[in-house]
Amino acid sequence: MSELLSLVLTLRPKETSPGSAYWGLAAHQALLGLVRQADPALAAELHDGSGLKPFTVSSLIGYSPRLGLSREQTYSLRFTALNGAAAGALQTAVKAGEALELDRHLFEIEAATTEAKSHSWADATTYEALSAPWLLGRVPPESRFKFQFASPTTFKSQKKHLPVPLPALVFGSLLEKWNAFAPVALPPEARRFAEECLALARYSLRTHMANAKEGGLRTGAVGVAYYTALNHDRYWLSLMNLLADFAFYAGVGAGTTMGLGRCRRLSGE
Repeated sequence: MSELLSLVLTLRPKETSPGSAYWGLAAHQALLGLVRQADPALAAELHDGSGLKPFTVSSLIGYSPRLGLSREQTYSLRFTALNGAAAGALQTAVKAGEALELDRHLFEIEAATTEAKSHSWADATTYEALSAPWLLGRVPPESRFKFQFASPTTFKSQKKHLPVPLPALVFGSLLEKWNAFAPVALPPEARRFAEECLALARYSLRTHMANAKEGGLRTGAVGVAYYTALNHDRYWLSLMNLLADFAFYAGVGAGTTMGLGRCRRLSGE
């Protein structure tokens, strides 16, 4: 069974309408509703539990507030799970042909996939399979990293929100989530390596506003950032590569359960 899941839904609105400005909060509620259908106890735990949550959601991919919802167009919604229980519940509850409500708008689920060949944001794996290439030394670790921040990304730092993807913040966020849900923890010194031995080399980022809880707004970074290693120690670089791959499922920074921090590693320079 997959412990790491990225499930992409293809949605068609039931009617043409203005739509909402931001769908992250609605997606959060929809995921909890779907999990509740399959496992009410798990849904209550995800809703009421403190600490990091083993899931992320996206906003409505392909939607433009300026254009609104069109019955003639399909949109995508992405859910990820970071443990087997959440992954199993999502796969059980989501069924093509059924309706899904988002912020009082009804959509038909036309398709649901975890296949990378079907959608670039879909996939499924296990912690063991994700980590094996790096922790078992099967491939030489790369010393450069290219990240796409596909939704507003921000970090809580010293009681403030910082919308800048600095290496220690990005990899520190990933390390925290890995150690919260993976069966084998990584050493906390990995964050120190990211802070001292990785550099933000260049970037093409812009700030973007998203709705937060209780009607507030959150500023985050959207775009592409490049990181390079100043220290080529094989062991520590292998951990950085593993965390970079993990970003596809975990997202980075604050608010990933509300549509923020959707992120993935890209290939190429």
